[in-house]
Amino acid sequence: MSEKLKLFRKEGKVYAKVDDKEAKVVRILWARPISGRDEEVSLLSEKNEEVAFLENLDLLEEESRQIAREELDKRYLIPKIEEVLQATSYFGNRIVEVRTNMGKRSFAIKDPNRSILRPSADQIIFRCAIGNRYEIPSLSSLDERSRKEIAKVI
Repeated sequence: MSEKLKLFRKEGKVYAKVDDKEAKVVRILWARPISGRDEEVSLLSEKNEEVAFLENLDLLEEESRQIAREELDKRYLIPKIEEVLQATSYFGNRIVEVRTNMGKRSFAIKDPNRSILRPSADQIIFRCAIGNRYEIPSLSSLDERSRKEIAKVI
């Protein structure tokens, strides 16, 4: 990126200033939120116009990078599954009880073909019936019991 980009907060909003242009309120989004995290980032104005596009956050100075990281973490909050307590199928629905980095959770999956994503052979992302997402960052890092439980529903 040849322009100078600076992010800052004002009155609870994030602003982007590119070169010497007027600062604009922006939303910060991963260009590819499932398969391309920590890579391409888009900054959109309140009118959904792209203000800037970054190949990665390392192109930002430290303060701006920290603001971008905080905003992305808030926008893409996905609990990480650490243990699968129980997984069952009931009339086509999958019910999964898990322990995550954010505590114990239970969720239902209605359409596994559309709601179970496999960005890699070892990673699984679930989208539950109400739209929340849960991630198993590494299937191989789960204990054997958890892997057997999750195999019942994937």
